Amino acid sequence: MFKKVMAGVGVTVLLAGATACGSNTNTAETGDKKPAGAGNALVSMKIMGQFASSNLSETDKLLVQSIEKATNTSIKFDIPPSTGYSERLQLSLTTGDYPDVVYFPSTSDAAFLKAVKDGVIVPIDEYLKSADNVKKYSYDISWDSLRVNNDGKIYGIPRTTVIRSDGYWLRKDWLDKLNIKLPDNNEITLDQMIEIMRKFSKEDPDGNGKHDTYGYGTAAGGDKSLKPIFQNELGLYGWQESGGGEYKFMNPQYDMNADPYSKALELTAKLFKEGLIDPDSPSLDATKALERFQSGKTGILEGFAGHYETFLKAGKTINPNYELAYVYVKNQQGEMKGLGLGTGMWGFWAVTRNAKDPQRVVDVFDYMLSDKGWDSIYNGVEGHDFKVEANKRVFVDPPLETFVRKNIVRRANDYMFFINPGMPEEMKQKLVPNIEKAVKRIVLSKDREFTPAIAKTPPYLDFNKKFSEVTTKVIIGDADPSEYKKVLQEWHTKFGKTYLKEMNDYIGQMESKK
Repeated sequence: MFKKVMAGVGVTVLLAGATACGSNTNTAETGDKKPAGAGNALVSMKIMGQFASSNLSETDKLLVQSIEKATNTSIKFDIPPSTGYSERLQLSLTTGDYPDVVYFPSTSDAAFLKAVKDGVIVPIDEYLKSADNVKKYSYDISWDSLRVNNDGKIYGIPRTTVIRSDGYWLRKDWLDKLNIKLPDNNEITLDQMIEIMRKFSKEDPDGNGKHDTYGYGTAAGGDKSLKPIFQNELGLYGWQESGGGEYKFMNPQYDMNADPYSKALELTAKLFKEGLIDPDSPSLDATKALERFQSGKTGILEGFAGHYETFLKAGKTINPNYELAYVYVKNQQGEMKGLGLGTGMWGFWAVTRNAKDPQRVVDVFDYMLSDKGWDSIYNGVEGHDFKVEANKRVFVDPPLETFVRKNIVRRANDYMFFINPGMPEEMKQKLVPNIEKAVKRIVLSKDREFTPAIAKTPPYLDFNKKFSEVTTKVIIGDADPSEYKKVLQEWHTKFGKTYLKEMNDYIGQMESKK
């Protein structure tokens, strides 16, 4: 079945200021006048990546064929099982049997750093000179994070992801049951949010006559610890200028002279004690927390507005009355601000010394981000993902599987990427403003995910567990909030001066290049 929408990505007014995809008839601002590789000899290349499936879908195969034709290349993919990717990558690098292009999940990945040091991964600065699309649609902060060898050179092509700061999902069916109205702009105060949590916890929003619901759902992090909630709303934006003191740049989490982080801990502990936060949170991961939200144990969950279709469908399989609302919570100054997640990369593509033509590798990625290439990435291939009737694109419904097509490159700030191009206009009107807000409200932490050398040492890593332990204990009521400051003081005595100096030196160096 096909779904009809206007050619392109959607409603023009919603695209103002966005970096949306172009149509097949457009000429790219950069890089489309002459296809990459045109007039050059055919180049073969192998790309090793981590995707949801080891097999390319039909739409993936058609996309690759279009890229090959446009760039005069022959491209093969090596896609190990996702769960064993790291082991396969390590083996490949150790044996020397590695492809032209390799995906790494993080610039702090030990295998990547060793490969750079050993010369297995080559810098790509000279090849980027003509890569106007890659440069245009990558974040500056991403390039900073790829300069990993103390030589100022860039060691990868960002697999860009849109930097955003998420809001909160609410059970709309619960809001309706309790006659709670949200403002049209979906923006509320922290006090209003806490009052909704209280009603969801105390006033039987599911109508089953039992006291078995909790206002807010959260989960333990990767280190199995709980973190304070409402950090954005309390002004915790990572590494920023301190405004005074010994260090120019400071993260509130490490600041002995300020209380925002301690206050966030105190508030979370207070809400936990009142029964407004799911008491099972310490034993849950993100997947389990989502399941409890969808099954009706919790009524609020932090998350991304772009997941509406998926979350709604999953919830309705459990409860036909399940409906969703979405809100942002203003900070204490009434501002819409939130910490931007990451450095604008969802991993990156590194060029190896085995690459027969590194320039052509970069050209291929540059073509994918050109207007013509991006149109195929976002909309798919005519005759397969959509057909054209009366100058309108009619999309396959439901959309086809795209393991590679939508997960190999993305454009910085292009939040429309998260909107299915075949989505009904009514739903787009509902979702796009929330996604747009997630992008526009970001505050970037100045650390660029840099890890000081001391933080990689065994003594530091062992001590760091104390932070995880004490924050969880404070939140669940097993420790007084003052205990956090005691651990922080010990950290300052043992590691803090070195850590803070290394971090400030790095941030100062990066900021001076602006």
